[in-house]
Amino acid sequence: MSPLSNISNDQLIEAYRNAVRSRTLDIKIVNSQRQGIIGFHVPSAGQEIIQVALGMLARREDIIFGYYRDLALLIQRGIPLDKIIDQLLGNKEDMQKGRQMPDHFSFKDYNFSSIQSPVGAHLPLAVGAAYMLKYKGREGIVIANFGDGATSTSDFHAAMNFAGVFNLKILFLCENNGWAISLPTEKQTKGEIYRKGEAYGIMGKRIDGNDLLSSINGITEAMNYIRDGKGPYILEAVTYRIGPHSTSDDTKKYRVDEITDGSEKDPIRRLENLLLSMGILDEGKISQIKADAKREMDEIVEERRKIGFPDRSTMFDDLYAETLWIQDEERRDML
Repeated sequence: MSPLSNISNDQLIEAYRNAVRSRTLDIKIVNSQRQGIIGFHVPSAGQEIIQVALGMLARREDIIFGYYRDLALLIQRGIPLDKIIDQLLGNKEDMQKGRQMPDHFSFKDYNFSSIQSPVGAHLPLAVGAAYMLKYKGREGIVIANFGDGATSTSDFHAAMNFAGVFNLKILFLCENNGWAISLPTEKQTKGEIYRKGEAYGIMGKRIDGNDLLSSINGITEAMNYIRDGKGPYILEAVTYRIGPHSTSDDTKKYRVDEITDGSEKDPIRRLENLLLSMGILDEGKISQIKADAKREMDEIVEERRKIGFPDRSTMFDDLYAETLWIQDEERRDML
């Protein structure tokens, strides 16, 4: 067993594998965007560990309101890669039929709510879902992920106040990657993020989001507190955004990366070193996992690229419960 009594060695290996798969896919997506295959991407490199930890501990009935940088969480949650790639490409197999920009996922079957593009806009929605659980007496909790920049928005404070007043079962998880686009955390907020809950009677804690064991322990403590009906909880997971805010951003204009892909401070490398020291993995197995991930991502992207784009007529679908005559007329005019 691992140092955590409730986490097996196999689960740790799977967490590592999914972190590597996420990083490999993230790099593949960036390269595809540069080649004009995918229109846009919000890289997730550097934030994989807190996300896989969350995916390990979230229950099936829990409702997740993630944000656009949660690629590793999607993978750990078990969402099929083809569905992820289809959304990024906007092909005709895309569940959103190409109507949403890349990285703005929605997977209802996995209790993963639609990604909101405006920073912090999903937090009041997450609180509304938590109120629904309480009102209907349903099982599960709500998990709301966001970056450090979101904690300076009015939506964040409105959501926290409502959650505190109604004692809702919701975990606010801030993936503090140090940057709100090009603005460092210390220049966009003065207070410690995990303590912002104090104003609303909400417990909070800061954890090392780049360390799997710290992340698992912190999330477990917070979830137990919430599931026991003690109230909401805010976790500040200190992590790091390796590279730009998005593929439209040039990080070299405002910083020098303190952590780089594959360096000793890279959270995936830190997990490798932990599993090596525990004798759970060896260098040969690590190389095999990376090679498998590279082959898997190359194959899935190439396969999904062969699928065409949605037919223009699909723009009239899913608008009303029953098709209106004007939709039929407009569809005929288009054809």
